[in-house]
Order: sequence, then structure tokens, then C-alpha cells
Amino acid sequence: MAIKSRKFEKAEWFKIFSAKKTRIIAFIVACVIAGGFCLSFVLYANSHADSSSKSYLKSESYKLASNEMYEELCVTASAYLRYVDEDQNYTQPRHLLNDYLNYLDYNRYKYKKTEDGIRLVDSQFDYYVGITQNGETRYLSNIKDIENYDSETDKIKAFKSSHKNYILRRDNEVMSDRTSSGQIVDYYYNTAEYQDNVTEEFYADNLVPVGGSYYDNYGRYFYNYGNYDPIAFYNVDSRYNVIKGLDLKDGLKYSDRLEDEEIGDDYDTDDGNEYYDYDNGRYYYEDDYRNAWAKCENLYDLPDYKATDNDDSGITVFFAPKAEKLTAMEKEYTEALNDMYRAKLFVIVFGIIEFMLVCYLLLICAYNAEPESVERWKQGNFLKKVPTEVYLILMVLAITFAFVFGACWNYYVSITKNIFDNALANSVFRNILAVALFALAYFAGFGSLMEFVGKIKTRSIFKESLICRLCKFLWRKYKETSLYHYFHGLPLGIKLTWKFILIFVGIFVVMSSGLTMLILLAVEIVLCISMLRDFSQLSKLSKQIDSLGEEKPYEGKIRKTSPVYAESEKLNSVQDKVRESVEQQIQSERLKIELVTNVSHDLKTPLTSIISYIDLLKKMDLDDEASSYVKILDKKAQKLKGIVSDVFSIAKATSGVDVNLTKLDFVMLLNQCIADAEDKIADSGKIVKININADNAMVMGDGDKLYRVFQNIVDNALNYSMDGTRIFLDVYKKADRIVFAEKNISATPINFTEEEILERFVRGDKSRTDGGSGLGLSISKSFTEACGGIFNIEIDGDMFKAIVEMPIIQEDTAEKTDDKTE
Repeated sequence: MAIKSRKFEKAEWFKIFSAKKTRIIAFIVACVIAGGFCLSFVLYANSHADSSSKSYLKSESYKLASNEMYEELCVTASAYLRYVDEDQNYTQPRHLLNDYLNYLDYNRYKYKKTEDGIRLVDSQFDYYVGITQNGETRYLSNIKDIENYDSETDKIKAFKSSHKNYILRRDNEVMSDRTSSGQIVDYYYNTAEYQDNVTEEFYADNLVPVGGSYYDNYGRYFYNYGNYDPIAFYNVDSRYNVIKGLDLKDGLKYSDRLEDEEIGDDYDTDDGNEYYDYDNGRYYYEDDYRNAWAKCENLYDLPDYKATDNDDSGITVFFAPKAEKLTAMEKEYTEALNDMYRAKLFVIVFGIIEFMLVCYLLLICAYNAEPESVERWKQGNFLKKVPTEVYLILMVLAITFAFVFGACWNYYVSITKNIFDNALANSVFRNILAVALFALAYFAGFGSLMEFVGKIKTRSIFKESLICRLCKFLWRKYKETSLYHYFHGLPLGIKLTWKFILIFVGIFVVMSSGLTMLILLAVEIVLCISMLRDFSQLSKLSKQIDSLGEEKPYEGKIRKTSPVYAESEKLNSVQDKVRESVEQQIQSERLKIELVTNVSHDLKTPLTSIISYIDLLKKMDLDDEASSYVKILDKKAQKLKGIVSDVFSIAKATSGVDVNLTKLDFVMLLNQCIADAEDKIADSGKIVKININADNAMVMGDGDKLYRVFQNIVDNALNYSMDGTRIFLDVYKKADRIVFAEKNISATPINFTEEEILERFVRGDKSRTDGGSGLGLSISKSFTEACGGIFNIEIDGDMFKAIVEMPIIQEDTAEKTDDKTE
């Protein structure tokens, strides 16, 4: 399809803008910029610094470290210091101490074992933790000169004066010199398992909650000091669990121990050491020593279960960041913020450049830069053959790779660290490789998007689709089957009825189906859409019928797969035949008119000569016989002259020639015609009844033509009405029309129809050879229609009625018409 040339396409800048080399360079640059954008975005997203804070003390990382330090010190006070004597010996079983050490190891809290017991090691905070019981205090601290202070109160007072940003817990209260962040959070914890005694605390998110701990009579200890899940220690070993049938970690007690013969061979495991015995229909538990236990219960549901709160009022916790460590962390945090801001700047700059390149490439992709080509959009010969689904898959894979690669950035960093020892070389290599990988993904994804957009511009997105190709192939094969021809030949009503039945049956099946509901629902949606399309096609068919009735061409298009396509083709065939028939009729009528006009014109010259010679013969002295012949010739010549004149008048009126429309009074013209015919009326001896019910009626018409119409009607009535009967001439208004009606009784039986009498050269009395030419009524009809009126004949038995109707014009309309005529 040819595309109109645009002025800017002829400009030199646009030729450079749309050149193939420019597009290739822009695409390569876009890939590199996209790689830099993705790398900057990942670095920005993976930054450890908190963008909302300007200080390390307000960062999320410091809040996390502070919370962990508080939890570690509280657990140490409650689980360790609570149970050491004055010689720092642990008084509880080793199982509880091992759980405490495992807790430190699991959370990577540093500590060391000394002759004086466990010592916590922390490089970021100065800390003091102690617990006072029975007037004696046991404590741990990494602060120098701790022994110089006698009482704990003096220690805390000295610590507070020498440290900033501290947190102090004492007498179950938390104090700090930190300014509250204003962000209040809540903390829920149990003081006894599932006993409805939940403690709720509210505190600023840059501080810590008080928390609490409890133990039960089954040897379990639970600590809640800001941690999300309770920290559990167990004061018994696995052999004790076996004896008692206990699973302390899951909080279960198994009351019945099973022998091997009580366990069937058919069993299945649900989770860890829990099994289901299909043979006996029961669950059982297998402990670490492969003993089987059945009939488990929750420990807290047992009658003897008892949970007891620990007395944490004697716990004192104090910690504050070390000055030198805080300075280093502030510096490190500032550098992290700067890195984050640089990454953010690169994201913005690369994003703007990339957006401009993307817009340019999507606008210009598939543009045909050949100057002489009429195709505005054109794809490469190879690329346009690649199925649409391939580009979609490549886009999805590229996007997936970019997200996965960004999410696994930390793993990527750890892998690349093993390649180079030098930190700078490692960072440069890692970033260059990341840009290359992102650019490669962008190359595949955005390149596919450009080809996809190109297919949209060339309108080949569906044509080049594998699914569409498969559907077209299956449709072609289906059209070759007898089933297609059978259904295609069914009437439209049966086709739509079958679709309605399928839809209702499908709805019933969908409502009663299970696993296949989604598939059936999809089929139902397709059927409903197909039915809606059929109704739209019916609407088009209705419009086609309307256009056929209005003799206008139908511009719409009905698809070949539509159930009304066959009916549409039939209508098209009928419309073509009607159009051909009308054209042939018009052409035939035109030829007749031309023939009559030419023949009439050719007859006038010899007829005029004949009449002239007859006039000369009439003036000569002839004998009686010759004079009678001349009179007969004169009479026949005059009749022939009238016939030729009438035929010529019909031809001109039918073709619209020699018709001069002017404003005239219909009633006045008719009265004039009747007055001129008074002598004829008197000579005929007929009785004429004139009934005019309108004073005037202005119409647009040709006065001569309308006068001839009235004259022919009156002459026809006088010539062919029965003697002794009356002739009625009525004039009246009907709506916006003026009507002239003539009624008479025929002198001879009427053996013709309304259509026959209006034909040319037809007379009512076919036996008569004299009189008129048979063109009177035909002339009246032609002249009336040429003036914009209606001429009708009505026959009722031997009553003959001629009716002339003309539209009455309004005064303003008449004035406008006169102005146009002038």
C-alpha cells in the first residue's frame, strides 16, 4: 500500500536520523548504557547504607547490631550469670551450658573460655552485664578499670558519664541518652507457653524492649529479649527424653512405647521422625535411639505442666558504641552513602539516556529508508520469518536473567573475589563483566522487542505467529472435510441454535465439574465470544439488506468464517443483478428516448414538406374526387404532425429538456384551462361538474406542461365518457399537496389496466381508428412527473379516474427558489 510522502522525510537530518548505520550504532550504545544502568541499579539496591539516614547511629545496620548486643547480654545474664557461683563455676547441668554456647556459636557471637568462666568479646561496643541475686552480683564487662568501682551503681554512673548513645536496662526498665526516633513498634512475648499470659511492650525502634524469660517443669528455658522467636535451652539430655518419651524441641510427650511387632511394614513419614502407620492407622514418633512412641500430647496440655517466670529484676545491662569504632563506622558508613549516591546518579543519567535511545529505536525500527520505495515499514527478510513466539520467549528470558542476576549479586561478588587477589582489579573486572552480562541480556530482550514492534508496524504479528500458522493449517484441513461442508451448508438459524445449545450445556458442565473447570470455562468464553461475533455479523447483514433496499453499495465486510457469509454472498449476487437490470433498463429507456427524439426530428422535415404541398393542392382547381383525396391527405398529415409533436414533447420532458419550473397558481391555471375548453364542453353535450375547494395553491411547475396535462385530461374525458353521464372535476388540498381529480363513466367497457392505459400509443377503445394518437395520458404522466408531481389512474368497474397531485410550496421556499432562479 502506497504511503503519502511526508516533507520531513525528505530533509537531510531525517535521512541521517533514519539511516541503517545510525540505528545500529544507537542500538549498540543502548546495550552498553543499559548494562551500566542495570549495574548501577543493582549497586544502589544492594547498598548496605540506609538512604533515609545521614548518620551511622540512625542506620538500620546499627539498629540491628544494637538489638543483637542487647539480646546477647540479656541471654548471658539470664542463662549464664544466673547460674554461676562466686568462683565462676556453672552450677546447672552441662546440657544448659552447652545450649548457651551453641547459641553464641550459631549467632557468631565472639567469646572466649578462661579460668574465670566465659568472657564475651565485642569490638564495636563497650558493655557491662550483671545479675544481682541474694545481695550478690555476678557480672561480665570489657570495660577497663571495672574493678575500681565498688558498687554497681557507681559503675553505671561512671559509664554513663564516659559514654554516649548508651542503652541501660536496670530494674526491668530501659533507659538511654538517645533521642527517640518517634517510630513506635510493639513486642509480644509469652511468659508461659500458651497460657494466655502474653506480655505486650511498646518502644521506639531505635531503642530496645525490656523482655522476659520463663522455664517449665520439663527442663525447658525460654528467653524473649527482642528476638522474634523464643530462644530455647534444655536442661536434660537425649537419654532423659528417651526414658520419659519427650520431644522437648517440638513440645510433645509420647505416652506409649511400641515394640517392633506393633509397627506395620506400610508407613510413611510426614516430617522428620514422625510417621504414619497405614497397617494400624496411627501416628507414631521415633526418637534418636530408634524407639517408637505413640499417643502424643502437647506438654502444656498435660495436667502436671507448670511454667514459671524468671525474676529478671536483678539483671543490669549497659552497652554503648566504642568511640574509635564509632568513628571508623561513621567513616565507612559515609563512604557507603557516597557510593550509593553515585550509583543513584548513574541510574538517573543512564536511565534518561536509555529512555531517549529506546524511544528513538522503537519509533524508527522497521522503517524503510529506501527513497524510491512505497513501503513505509519493512523488516529484514530473515528476521521477519522468525516466529513471533520466539521474540516473546527471548524477552521473557532476558528479563528473568536480569532479575535473577541482580537478586544473586552477593553470590556473584563472592565468586569474583576468588578470581583476583587485588581488590581494585577484582572490582573493575567484576563491574566490566556485569555490564557485559546485562548488555547481552538487553541485546536479546530489547532486540526482540524491536522486532516485535516491527511486526506490529508491518501488521505481521499474527501472520508470522506459529500458533496462527497452526490454526490456519488446521482450519484448511478442516475445510477439506465433509463435516465442514455439512455445517457450512446448514441454515443460519440452525447454526446459531447449535451454538446456544453448546453454551448452555457448557455452563451446566462447568458448574458441576471439578478439575477440568478452568479448561471448560475457557471453552465457554471462546464460544461466547464467537456468539457475540456472530451477532455483530448479523448486524452487518442487516445493514447490507438496508443498503440493498436503498440501492446503495454496502461498504462493510463480512468474514468468510462467519455463519452469514453465504447469505451475504447471495445478497451481493442479488444486488449485482438488480444493479445490472436497472442499468440495462435505464440504458434501454435512454436509447428509446434518443431513438424517438431522433426519429421525431427526422420526420418533421418531410412532414412539413408534405403539408406544404397539400396546402398548394388545396389552392388548385381540382375535381371533386381529387379534392376529397386532398382533404383526406390533409387530415392524416395534421394527425401525423400532432403525433410527431407529442412524441417529441414526451422525449424532451422525460429527458428533462425544455422544462422551465416557475412559481405558479395551480388553481388559477386549471380554471384557465376549463374556461378555454368551454366551447368543447358545450359542443360535446356532456355535463361537467366542477368542484374547486381551494382558492389558490402555489406550486413549482412548467405552466405550459401543466396546462397540457389539464387539457389532455379534459379532452380524454369528453372523448371517451358515456353520453348522458356526468364528468366530475374536483380540486382540493390534501396535507401539503394540491389534488386535481377527474372522474367519468367510460363509454365502452374498460378492458385494460392502469399500467396498460399509461403506455404510449395505447387508447381505451382499441377498435377505433380515428381520434387521438394514444399518447394523451402518457404525455400527462410524463409532464406531471417532470414538474415534480404525481399522476395516477384508478379504475373501478367502468369508472375511470385521473388524479394529479402537486406539492404546495411555502412562501419562504418560493422566495428562496426565485432568488436562486434570478
